Amino acid sequence: MSTSGSKVPGHTNRLIDSSSPYLLSHAHNPVDWYEWGEEALQKARTEDKPIFLSIGYAACHWCHVMERESFENEDIAALLKEHFVSIKVDREQRPDLDQIYMSFTTAMTGSGGWPMSVFLTPHLRPFFAGTYFPPQDAYGRPGFRTVLEQIAQVYKEDRERLHASADAIFDQVKERLNRSDRTGVPDVETINRAASALLRNVDSAFGGIGQAPKFPHALEQELFFRQYRKTGDLSYLNAATGALTAMARGGIYDHLGGGFARYSVDRQWLVPHFEKMLYDNALMVPVYAQAYRVTGEESYLQVVSQTLDFLLREMTKPGGGHYSAIDADSEGVEGKFYTWEKREIVELLGEDAKTFCRYYDVTDGGNFEGQNILHISAESDRMRQEMDTNTLEELLARCRMKLMTARDGRTRPLTDDKILSSWNGLVLRALAIGYQVTMQPRYLSQAITTAGFLRDTMYIDRHLVHAWRDGRASEGEFLEDYAYLAWGLLELYQSDPSRSNVEWLKWAQELIDRAMALFADDQVNFYLRPEGQSDLIMRPRDETDASVPAPGSIMIDNLLVLSRLTDETRYEEMAQRGLQSLSGALRQFGPGMTSALLALDRMVADRVEVVLVGTGEGRDAMFREICRAFVPNRLVALSPDGRVSSVKLFEGRAVDNGEAVAYVCRNNTCRTPVRSVEELGSQLADL
Repeated sequence: MSTSGSKVPGHTNRLIDSSSPYLLSHAHNPVDWYEWGEEALQKARTEDKPIFLSIGYAACHWCHVMERESFENEDIAALLKEHFVSIKVDREQRPDLDQIYMSFTTAMTGSGGWPMSVFLTPHLRPFFAGTYFPPQDAYGRPGFRTVLEQIAQVYKEDRERLHASADAIFDQVKERLNRSDRTGVPDVETINRAASALLRNVDSAFGGIGQAPKFPHALEQELFFRQYRKTGDLSYLNAATGALTAMARGGIYDHLGGGFARYSVDRQWLVPHFEKMLYDNALMVPVYAQAYRVTGEESYLQVVSQTLDFLLREMTKPGGGHYSAIDADSEGVEGKFYTWEKREIVELLGEDAKTFCRYYDVTDGGNFEGQNILHISAESDRMRQEMDTNTLEELLARCRMKLMTARDGRTRPLTDDKILSSWNGLVLRALAIGYQVTMQPRYLSQAITTAGFLRDTMYIDRHLVHAWRDGRASEGEFLEDYAYLAWGLLELYQSDPSRSNVEWLKWAQELIDRAMALFADDQVNFYLRPEGQSDLIMRPRDETDASVPAPGSIMIDNLLVLSRLTDETRYEEMAQRGLQSLSGALRQFGPGMTSALLALDRMVADRVEVVLVGTGEGRDAMFREICRAFVPNRLVALSPDGRVSSVKLFEGRAVDNGEAVAYVCRNNTCRTPVRSVEELGSQLADL
């Protein structure tokens, strides 16, 4: 369970009964916290008090800071209790509330983030919002105490005007969020315009998109790879490989344990925001796998393996399921677990220390608050030219192992050990794709274990549970769970050669069918929640990508894949209507809707299916060839245990004496069946 900081003794509030590690970390604040629910909302209505809504998550550094400074302060707690009903929400457990109130926060302030601090009328309409507030006035900004006092005074003296203002803000934001601007099914030019706009924002000096802070933008790199394949424009290839190489060399990547931090606070990718999120790492694996397919560079394959091994080692529940996050802080200090003083390294490595410190740019003064963040620099490249590569690699590997062992003896950042169906769906997809490019059985085995855990634990009476922890399941259904899990299952179906693979396809179809009934309207606009949620002031939608892809866009991609695997055209028709519903937004905000652009790319691109039947080493070799090839949007159908499946793509493709045969089809036209890796490679290269 994730907690933060030292707690004020003698206090226990209602959050002690929560299943959320983030809420439990606030259970001993003197603040009279409530969870979001009828008890708190009724109290606000009955006592006519405004609501202070605080939304954050367990691995959030500034959430911890605001807790220490304000929520553990007795005077601030007393102010909150006297004048407000205080509600604490874990954004990961309630992404619908987070999306609704983040929309208002960004509309009111021009920016957003966590901790999110929103003040609501008793009828849930926001009238004031912000993010982190310091406890006292400083640098020309009001402190949290001042904000509370002023809001309490205004609410007491002029509440009717405040309510009217809240209603006006609500109407304006709701109208903007619910606009519908359909302009017909978008075409390939929609993709080209958005990709060109993204390309113009690439940092050519240090890689990545934008300046600082700098985020990985995994799906944008995937879009660049696809544009490179379609156009041959090296600018797209260089943009993607430049970003991925810079991240893998920078401090945002953990050079000892693998895996990525949330983002870099600087332009050079050196200093990370040290929290490690499950979804970030799950989204990075597929794009590094794609980089390996495009370039053949082994360094990208190493990132795939190291990141997946990190997830298996540190973020996997015994028996299946993956934890949500690892905190940025340990012992109350951000990044303490991951940084080094040079003297520590010298003591641990002895005569190897000089070479190691030169390679990873470790200095006496450090590069982060007197400490060192390991990273690879131009000096590292010079060392590779000066020294024998094998000798250098052996030394560095030996040193990393020693430092990793020493680091494991430190106080670890705490882990948010709740399990989310949505993020586990992303990991499922990452494991399946990781297996495709590495052929390491442990990744396929864990993917199957994860899928089994989700099916047995998170899928109750054909309803998908959003969050689970210590045997306690959350209530309510969310689009993101159905979208991301189906995404992962469809990839697992294309990776698992066992007899169970058809089960993954059937389950994905079941999830997609239910999602369409729950979350889509007649025009195939996707909503984050089903209709009729009494605790929401509006039914939330999310068309643009944020820290995770827009789930409606992922569902559109799922519909296209499912249509082509099952030959049921109704799914493709739904996908087309969904893209048409996004057409106006894509025209205006295309660069912020990469997941929708990728779904559109699947719809307009050539249809490529590869069917592989038979058994033995021949089939395994041909499967490796399929997985190694860079063919975006291609679909693979594997005969389970060499048997011909009931899936439509296998019609007329019987197994002949167990011999492995591959059928490569493009736009409903199939090439001559092939029985060798060489022939298959030639056909794939010609696509």
